[in-house]
Amino acid sequence: MSETYIVGAGIDAKRAIENPNIPLGSPEVFNEIFNGNVSGGGISVSPERALAIAPVFQAINLISGDVAKLPLNIYKRTPEQGDKGRVIDENHPGQRLLKYRPNSEMSAFKFWRRMMTHALLWSNAYALIERDETGKPISLLPLLPDRTSPHRTKAGVLFYVSEIGGELKGFAASNILHLEQVSVNGLADCQLIYKARESFALSIAAENFASKYFSNGGRIGGILEMPAGMQKQGADNLESGFRKTYEGLDTSFKTVILRDGAKFHQAQFTPEQTQMVAARTQQVKEVARWFNIPPHKLGDDSNASYNSLEQENRSYLNHCLSAWLKTIESECYLKILAPMEQESNSHFIEFNVGALIAADIATQYQIYRTGIEAGILSPDEVRAMQNLNPRPDKMGSKYLRPLNMEYADQEQPEVIEEMPEMLRNAQLEPAYKVLDAAVSRFTGYLARKVTRESGKPGFSNWVETCLDDENKQLRTETGDSINLIAAISGSNAEEMQQRLGQFVFNQISERIAGVITSSEPEQRTAALKTVLKDYSADTIARYKQEIFNNG
Repeated sequence: MSETYIVGAGIDAKRAIENPNIPLGSPEVFNEIFNGNVSGGGISVSPERALAIAPVFQAINLISGDVAKLPLNIYKRTPEQGDKGRVIDENHPGQRLLKYRPNSEMSAFKFWRRMMTHALLWSNAYALIERDETGKPISLLPLLPDRTSPHRTKAGVLFYVSEIGGELKGFAASNILHLEQVSVNGLADCQLIYKARESFALSIAAENFASKYFSNGGRIGGILEMPAGMQKQGADNLESGFRKTYEGLDTSFKTVILRDGAKFHQAQFTPEQTQMVAARTQQVKEVARWFNIPPHKLGDDSNASYNSLEQENRSYLNHCLSAWLKTIESECYLKILAPMEQESNSHFIEFNVGALIAADIATQYQIYRTGIEAGILSPDEVRAMQNLNPRPDKMGSKYLRPLNMEYADQEQPEVIEEMPEMLRNAQLEPAYKVLDAAVSRFTGYLARKVTRESGKPGFSNWVETCLDDENKQLRTETGDSINLIAAISGSNAEEMQQRLGQFVFNQISERIAGVITSSEPEQRTAALKTVLKDYSADTIARYKQEIFNNG
């Protein structure tokens, strides 16, 4: 008689008991058979139940989809183009597997999305690397994370065991692509589904509470007090009639009449008393912490602090996706590239994250223009970024020389004494435009955030800590343009950054202090709106004179 195996559902109970290779004392067996992965409140948490939690599903769906859609390429270094020269090696056997088709049944997007789903739920994802007789990789086959585990021999050699088709099979570590999140001993010891069971169970409990509350017509339970001396049949009839009228979704808005001196005493807390809405909102933030994802990505907009898609995606990339991308890149480097390619440093593997952090179209073209005018980019390179063919006149590969826009391969004209200052000014002008835009975005965002928080208790204390924290965001927004300005002008970028931060925050601090000392708390928000109305424009008009001595 053939046995049935449920893919992805964990260890089959019958098979685990009968298989001598899986001891009955194994934690996996206990968790799956005896519901061992229960929270302190007695709620069992499994991968299937975790995916039924809306924020968990959204986090996994979002992160796995974003990682899967980014192109992963194998690059070959081109020394003839300098130290940074590179070209995608389309002839490499691993390029097709990583970017297009890992195996005969899956596209690259589907493969990486499944791998990331495994990695996010179990903190580990595994794929078998099939190789030909020469050792070249020919396919990548995902393995179930709850049926695969790393082990070490007595000599300390790492290998992997996976259950495939009801049989345990061993594999050399070099043939297993292993995406690992947090681990202490490297043997899949920190699985998220078990570490986060208390948080996930609380979400399940809140969901169950809300479901039962509304399924009972939005009424809470209590105690039905019967009159003393009432016969059992009469008490039963009274209870039955009360339940029919009081309980159930169809009884909503009906009036309950108690006869014969019966009384109803409320014995449960209302949703307001249990702070159900606040609890469910907090659980969204709790899930966001487990996945290291900004809460607004999961639908919590209470602290949304970005005023452009570019800023939002850059923060999401830096704080959430980058660790996973680096995990995939480094593991593929070890397992997909040949030892000779690693030893000679002739190849490397890297994601292209440009599409994720692309700015709005107006900012993109402003950046492109600055790059072309500064001689950093050629027109054809910009056209390639926009998926356009090179210019038909063959002139798009030329680089411009700043100021007079001559081609860089032409002879340098004789430089007169005024030329260096004129050249610096011509180079600084586009850099200042980019910096103006960054300062304008940040000051506008800061003014809105201060106004939003002004109506909350403890606003004065919040201002002191907030401005310190926001200085990091200001540095992120303006760092590239200030470094460019400092390089052109021969100034100290760190000093320029500090002076800019002092000026920006002194300007808003003075306005906030004036409102706090001259207005009542209930009038503070309206007063701040008025005072901060021109804050951004005033900053843009004055900061270059104050910081860079440039009018």
